[in-house]
Amino acid sequence: MTKTELRKYYLNQRKKLAPQEVNTQSTAIQLKLIELLKDKPPAYLHVFLPILKNNEIDTWQVIQHIWYNMPQTQVVTSVTDFKRKVMLNYLLKPDTVLIENSWGITEPQGGTPVADALIDWVIVPLLCFDQHGYRVGYGGGFYDRFLARCTPKTKKTGVSLFSPVALISDTDQYDIPLSHCITPTETYIF
Repeated sequence: MTKTELRKYYLNQRKKLAPQEVNTQSTAIQLKLIELLKDKPPAYLHVFLPILKNNEIDTWQVIQHIWYNMPQTQVVTSVTDFKRKVMLNYLLKPDTVLIENSWGITEPQGGTPVADALIDWVIVPLLCFDQHGYRVGYGGGFYDRFLARCTPKTKKTGVSLFSPVALISDTDQYDIPLSHCITPTETYIF
C-alpha cells in the first residue's frame, strides 16, 4: 500500500480505539522504551509531546521517568516552524512553560535551544511502519527533514499502536528509516 492509503487507514484505525485501550497500550510501549533507554542512556533524548485527543501514544511517563531517574539524560522536544517547514529543538524541563499551537501540538514556549547534532536518540511518532523500518506519519515531512539533520549515529525509535505492515510501496530517498520500533508486544530492530 502507498503512504496515502496507509495514512488514511491507520488514522481511521486509531480513531476507533477506546481511550482506555490507547492508555493500556501506551503504558506497555513506555515501559519497553524505558528499559531500552536504561541499557545505554542517551545524553540528549528528543521526545514528541502527544496529541492525546488524536489517540497518540502518551510519552509523558517516559519523560517523567527520565527527569526523575536518569539525570544524565536531557529531554528535548520541538517547536514547529510551519513557514520554514522545520522543527526547532529545545530542552524540556519540569518547569518548562508549554502552549498548544494551531495544530493542537503542545510545544515549549521559549527555552534553551539544542542543536540537531547533539541529539543522540529520537522517539519518533508515526501512524504505521513497515518491516524495513520505514514509517508513515501525518504527511508533512517534518520528522524526515529533522532526522536527516541528525548525525548518522542518532538512534531513531518509533512507537506504534499497531504491528508492522509488510511494505510501504512508495518510500523514496527522503524517507529516513527507523533503527527500532516499539509496539505494545514487540520491539523491532532494523
